[in-house]
Amino acid sequence: MMGATIVVLWLAALLIAMVLWRQPLADRATVRAIQLGSAVGLAGLAVGFLMVRPTGAQLAGQVTDTVGAHSVGVPDGGPHLPVTGWAASGGHLRIAHFVGMHALQVLPLLALALTFAAGRYGWAVRAVVRTRLVLVVGAGYAVLVALTTWALREQPLTSPDAATLAAAAGLAIAMVVGVALALRGGAAGAGRVTVSASAVGR
Repeated sequence: MMGATIVVLWLAALLIAMVLWRQPLADRATVRAIQLGSAVGLAGLAVGFLMVRPTGAQLAGQVTDTVGAHSVGVPDGGPHLPVTGWAASGGHLRIAHFVGMHALQVLPLLALALTFAAGRYGWAVRAVVRTRLVLVVGAGYAVLVALTTWALREQPLTSPDAATLAAAAGLAIAMVVGVALALRGGAAGAGRVTVSASAVGR
């Protein structure tokens, strides 16, 4: 039942994404946020397909009440993090599933916040700067989903190894550099807007 439901919901999300991609919107940052949010969201939702696959123990003939599992390398129901229920002693697929599918909200909300910022801060006035920021954050978010899907290595979220820490650090550095590059020219563009406004006032 879970597997069938996941397929139906994923196909419905795909159909909605295709409709949204074709919507004519004036703000480019919002367009990119919707496109990236739906694409990353679909990837996060697709992690659900991994949860309904038989585990190695199940394929080996172990009798269980269900087929598939949320946890990787450890049985479901073992030590887990509070509130979330994510496995504390092995990998857990619901982490990537959660992070990925919420791109549907996070990226459009970022575009909305940047639109409000355009009325208050000079660096956000230029549409190209807002669009660059959405692209940078969207790309970083997609890599974060891939990083959390690394739970397939049977590694718990609370005990990352050197490779995971290095990948996370690389992502953080890339995001900082990307945001800095996206903001380049924002201040200069704001200055031109201010000068133009002053000229109109005179």
